[in-house]
Amino acid sequence: MWIGVISLFPEMFRAITDYGVTGRAVKNGLLSVEFWSPRDFTHDRHRTVDDRPYGGGPGMLMMVQPLRDAIHAAKTAAGEGAKVIYLSPQGRKLDQQGVCELAANQKLILICGRYEGVDERVIQTEVDEEWSIGDYVLSGGELPAMTLIDSVSRFIPGVSGASVVSRGGFVCRRFVGLSALYSP
Repeated sequence: MWIGVISLFPEMFRAITDYGVTGRAVKNGLLSVEFWSPRDFTHDRHRTVDDRPYGGGPGMLMMVQPLRDAIHAAKTAAGEGAKVIYLSPQGRKLDQQGVCELAANQKLILICGRYEGVDERVIQTEVDEEWSIGDYVLSGGELPAMTLIDSVSRFIPGVSGASVVSRGGFVCRRFVGLSALYSP
């Protein structure tokens, strides 16, 4: 499985790319996680990534141009078929069935918001689905993205044993043939 992550703080992801079950999956080539920072796509000397909302309102939003350019770079790296996910409070709440559905995709691009979120124009033009990990406030989308990566990676054949995947009554009933998706 390939996962692209758009984040202002990609270094936070070392917790899952270097350690534990997901770290072993990366090390063994079962999971590939790549990162893009919108700061790398800015055009000013301050590498500005936030601005006031276009229509007015409180707070700051992630700017359209650097975020959109980072998404396009991730889409180019992913090739065909990548699903773009924005981790947001108003998204569909992540549960085991949702994890199963997301795990059925071989390529995901995860957008980690910061500040008051991202400009709505990015959501309307670049995002396929919005997902939330719960009804509470976090400082950004990195922790939800790590939660999603950890949960979907357990469905990649060879990452964890079948007993782990089906423990506690959680199984992918709808997507029983996941191993066929990841066969070489």
